Amino acid sequence: MISIDHDRKNFEKAVSIASKGINVRGDYYLIEAIAVESSDCELKPMLLIGDGTRYFTDEIIPLGNKTYKAVSPRSYPYKPYCFDLRIQLKKPNTEELFKEILAEFKKLVDLELKHQILLAASIMLSYVQEKFQTVPYIYLLGDNESGKTHTLKLIAELAYRPLYGVGIPTADLFTYLGCDGFTPTIIEDEIQGIEKDNDKAKVWKVGYKQGVKVPRIRINHNGERFIEYYDAFSLKFAAGEKLIRVRGLTERFIVVSMIEGSPEKDYYDEDDFERFAEIRNKLLLWRIDKLTDPMFGRLNSPWLKGRMRELYLPLLAVIKETQYYRIFEDFIHEKIKEREEIKRNSFEGFLTKIVAQKIGEIGKLEVEFIDIWAKIKEELNVEEHSARLDRLETDSYGLITKQLVGARLHEALGSETKRKRTSDGIKVFHVFDPTKLLKAIRKYHVTNVTDVIDFLNNRMEKQAQKSLGNTVET
Repeated sequence: MISIDHDRKNFEKAVSIASKGINVRGDYYLIEAIAVESSDCELKPMLLIGDGTRYFTDEIIPLGNKTYKAVSPRSYPYKPYCFDLRIQLKKPNTEELFKEILAEFKKLVDLELKHQILLAASIMLSYVQEKFQTVPYIYLLGDNESGKTHTLKLIAELAYRPLYGVGIPTADLFTYLGCDGFTPTIIEDEIQGIEKDNDKAKVWKVGYKQGVKVPRIRINHNGERFIEYYDAFSLKFAAGEKLIRVRGLTERFIVVSMIEGSPEKDYYDEDDFERFAEIRNKLLLWRIDKLTDPMFGRLNSPWLKGRMRELYLPLLAVIKETQYYRIFEDFIHEKIKEREEIKRNSFEGFLTKIVAQKIGEIGKLEVEFIDIWAKIKEELNVEEHSARLDRLETDSYGLITKQLVGARLHEALGSETKRKRTSDGIKVFHVFDPTKLLKAIRKYHVTNVTDVIDFLNNRMEKQAQKSLGNTVET
């Protein structure tokens, strides 16, 4: 057994559950709970301490009047990290380690290479989540016998301290995420039904971002109600036969569509589990190395913006040192184009194009609603039913009503409604702000409206000059 050196007496904090970062005279250490096999073949709890270059192990860490020790492996919801202390511990090479993980997915999961790289990268990300402000969620979508559960089991074997289950009870989710000292991995099969579980949906909706806590009302033994706040941040994997529809959550998923295939091996045996255990141990040492490296995780990718940056930057960062970086970067560019096309073809994107074209025709920011409605009918080549003149049945967007169009003009394009009395009666106009409309054109990637963009920029410039003139006069 290797003892901790004399720096141990200066440790300010230590692990109480599984993992803890500590500073010792400016040097950063990480403590991990592991297990070793004793002479009577029992698993003995142990602490592994490292700074990326040196590793030490001990059973306890005495600090002042307290003594800290690892939790018994029996309490883990996952297989413990079991080390043979006769073998010298050394820092893993990122490229070699990634190839080992990728080889498992190539052998055991029948997917395209880009998706195998995605899953291998997500395994490595689970070990260094704390380095990033946001993490993605991975969703395996497929029918029965498509390999979803088989793949989730592989992820559960390799990911960092996972909680893996089918329809995980909300209380268990709160309890595990609330464990002090480490950020776990959540892996949930058959996640359908989360739409009806508000508490679980809250955890998943906000848990992609560091620092966000979820309140939960509890009742003490006296019957008094009180609020507890739980950490929700963690990398999460899910699988289901249908993509869940929870507002604010669906767009956090990177979806991997799965179809029944023919992997090299569609079951796991003892040889596999032994190999998985060796990879996990290397990943734990890699975690210590990277989390104690202040430069790790920094990636200059100005082309990656907004939601796509939140989803993919952490994954890119973990494979930066591998030969697969460029392949995965190309995959992300594909996903960006897909996302742009989805936005462009959305109802909001269609409506933005209609408004931009109409403003281009009349040269005004004030557009009569009936003209927008007529433009929609023209573009979609549909007419109202004679009995319901306020609605359109369309192939592209389903049922469109005047009420829906008016609401989306306000909400998505920021229009203001104005009513005017004319000789033909009261008419409804929508007045558009050039700044808001330009943002909508960019957001929904509307094309072929260059003249309109020039017109809007000109109007913005005139508004700015007018505002400046008023300021000077004042």
